[in-house]
Amino acid sequence: MRTSREDRWLSALRNHAAQLAFTDWTPQSGDWAHLYTGFVDDGTPYTEVSVYRAGDGGGHVRIHYQRYIGDELTTFWTRLVDEIAE
Repeated sequence: MRTSREDRWLSALRNHAAQLAFTDWTPQSGDWAHLYTGFVDDGTPYTEVSVYRAGDGGGHVRIHYQRYIGDELTTFWTRLVDEIAE
């Protein structure tokens, strides 16, 4: 199945976010990054970055997780967008 240009771009964004969040992470075959932005009950935005790895018995195991909120959220997205733009 062909991957659309948009899917490739989103995959690259998720992978770059994971590499920014987890500087000690070296991607391996079977790893996949997840990027989610939502809002807490009071309307404050947050972003979660996770990396999953294929498990021995099937499925995936979360190996990294980081949640950004407040000033950390702004700093994270500023760095991510600036690095992608370079």
